[in-house]
Amino acid sequence: MPSKLLWFQAFKAAVYAALLANVGLFIFAAGDVLAPKAVDQIGWIIILGVFEWETARLPPGEALTRISRPALACELVGYACALFALSHYIDISDPVEIANAVAWLGISALIWVDLFYPRGSRGLSRSTLRWILYLITFVCAVLWWIEGAWLDFWDGAIWIICFFVIEINIFGLEFARVKR
Repeated sequence: MPSKLLWFQAFKAAVYAALLANVGLFIFAAGDVLAPKAVDQIGWIIILGVFEWETARLPPGEALTRISRPALACELVGYACALFALSHYIDISDPVEIANAVAWLGISALIWVDLFYPRGSRGLSRSTLRWILYLITFVCAVLWWIEGAWLDFWDGAIWIICFFVIEINIFGLEFARVKR
């Protein structure tokens, strides 16, 4: 295995381990696995897991032709969790949480479009929309930092990094894949 690949795999494992620890912190802080923020975290872990599965095995530049039924079922459970949390953020009128949740759903939709229709994934319109959505998540993280909401700030930062790992998988950067 080339050293670039080993480095990236180690980085990816460290980021995902940090993310799992982050989810554990949110569940612990909430004191209830069914608290909206905990459900949100669990849902996005499921979504990220399916994305990792689908993108890590997809040859660069090739379209995903189908998603397995178990993966689709998992993905739908993840989105149900994310939408449950979004409805809670709307109910409590938290504009930062709402903006963050909607941006992540938009990023997720773009990733699916890129997986099934890779042509145009680097085009101006998709790239611009992608960067705007990531910018929204970044601004939300900065707002949490300014407010002193350190766990929310850390959460926002680690999720941004995790989704960039998925983006690297999609765009097939040479150091991200095992040659088959």
